[in-house]
Amino acid sequence: MKKWIALLLACLALGLVFAGCGDDDDDDGGGSNDTQQPADEGEGGVQESGEPETTGSGAQVGMASIQFEPAEIEVNAGDTITFTNNEAVPHDVHKTSGPGPDFKSGPTGGMQEGDTFKLTLDKAGTYEYVCNVHAPGMAGQIMVK
Repeated sequence: MKKWIALLLACLALGLVFAGCGDDDDDDGGGSNDTQQPADEGEGGVQESGEPETTGSGAQVGMASIQFEPAEIEVNAGDTITFTNNEAVPHDVHKTSGPGPDFKSGPTGGMQEGDTFKLTLDKAGTYEYVCNVHAPGMAGQIMVK
């Protein structure tokens, strides 16, 4: 009888451990990447956000077939660029050169299919970026006017 009680208590404890490790984010199924950095309006005019922008214009960059599409874009300062992973292969976005501080979409390979990364650049210049999983072949460029 004592063995059954010990087994039952062990199962209950294990169940509590699994419940504590469950997904506790409030994902509404919107497909955004939960690993993105919070908005940062600090030095260098780089603003990263996991939340959709409601004003201004912007550009869309897709990730598919181990390529950024389009690989080169031109935007105005303050426009929001939305990167979307359109395939089952994990990707990321990581700045390699350009003005201001670095930006990245989160951990290497952290963007799964359907995830998005929104980026607003306020400083004019040319920014180069790669997917760390598929660099150097998967690279892109943003020209900010």
